[in-house]
Amino acid sequence: MYAFIENLLLAVTTLFTNKLRSLLTVLGVVVGTFTVIAVASVLTGLKVRTKELAEQTGPNVLYVTKYDNIGPRFSRPPAEERQRKVLVYEDALAINELPSVYAASPQLIVGSFGPSASQFSVKYKGQEAVRPIIFGVWANYPEVRVVTLKAGRFFTKEEHDRKLNVVILGPVVAENLFQKTDPLEKEIEIEGALFRVIGVLDKGASGLFGDTVEDRQLLIPYATAAKQHPEIVNGDRGISVIAHSRDGQFNRMQDEITELMRRRRGVRSDQPNNFGLNTPDAIFATFDSITTFLTLIVIPISGAGLLVGGVGVMNIMLVSVTERTREIGVRRAIGARRFDILTQFLIEAISLTSTGGGIGILIGVGISWGLNVFFPSIPSVVPLWSVFVGFGISAGVGVIFGLWPALRAARLDPAEALRYE
Repeated sequence: MYAFIENLLLAVTTLFTNKLRSLLTVLGVVVGTFTVIAVASVLTGLKVRTKELAEQTGPNVLYVTKYDNIGPRFSRPPAEERQRKVLVYEDALAINELPSVYAASPQLIVGSFGPSASQFSVKYKGQEAVRPIIFGVWANYPEVRVVTLKAGRFFTKEEHDRKLNVVILGPVVAENLFQKTDPLEKEIEIEGALFRVIGVLDKGASGLFGDTVEDRQLLIPYATAAKQHPEIVNGDRGISVIAHSRDGQFNRMQDEITELMRRRRGVRSDQPNNFGLNTPDAIFATFDSITTFLTLIVIPISGAGLLVGGVGVMNIMLVSVTERTREIGVRRAIGARRFDILTQFLIEAISLTSTGGGIGILIGVGISWGLNVFFPSIPSVVPLWSVFVGFGISAGVGVIFGLWPALRAARLDPAEALRYE
């Protein structure tokens, strides 16, 4: 233990004696380590945020759609899915009557989910909503999925059946249009038609990279939306249906909806489903595949930084062995063993890379903190395992790339080392 402490102090003294050289040597280790920490924090933040979003949607909810996957896509749906029949209003009525279904509602979507979602205008006294999305739903929508009102109320079945122009605003839409003013009972202009605001939704979990669809939504009666947009109801996209199962009957509901939809759409027993059933977990699982993809890209990059740092450490340690050849000879002459010399230089290499790893960890944690403070739309949570992994990898680099210089120092002939100038 005494020898270990002595070698450690000697290594630290050497590092501080050559501060600039030491810093330049471990620069690659610093970059590789803080990259691991920063990427792990963002990916962990994404997973936490997607879990919050899935819980916000509500348990035991099933989306019935024309497409197999309604989550984010990197390309257009396959031709087979695009050519399928759309869901119709009668499908929603039939699903709502199933024994296992607690409540169901059709969903008519006006707008898109991408950056070009603002395909129509929502205005109030010169103010305009940013990328709004209209959802036409039934009056029982709060029974289908989680809907938390900050103010006002939801529309009634009578208002739905009379096709009244009433609307519930998402929190971001309300802020865009009214700022600090109370929006209730005000009339806003949606595509040139006046709608009376009867409710405002509460702010839920933040989106993965900004506001969620729920923040930018406007909920209006399905009958009103269908009257104003028959081209969507009868077009290629059609509607979707959201169903909420009774307690403990989610699997039964899924089976009943599958059997019902296959029968209604004339699917033979030897044919696959020509419709999609999606759960919130399945939708957000797509983001897990995205984070895995990002990991496969970024980790090799950080590994390259660690490799460069390791090569730099090995080179500088070889130079250090050459510079200190006479010192090694003196130590051997007064009784130091080869193992002592090996340990001295190996500890020096590990100290060098561990210092770089510590600096990298501090920078990585600082980046995560900066993202949370200055860019809250980018979720970032530093997982404890990434700190240990980052430090362990940096120390491992010191062992791997410091071993050869340490062996070379330990194998020097004492007599030759003493004569070295």
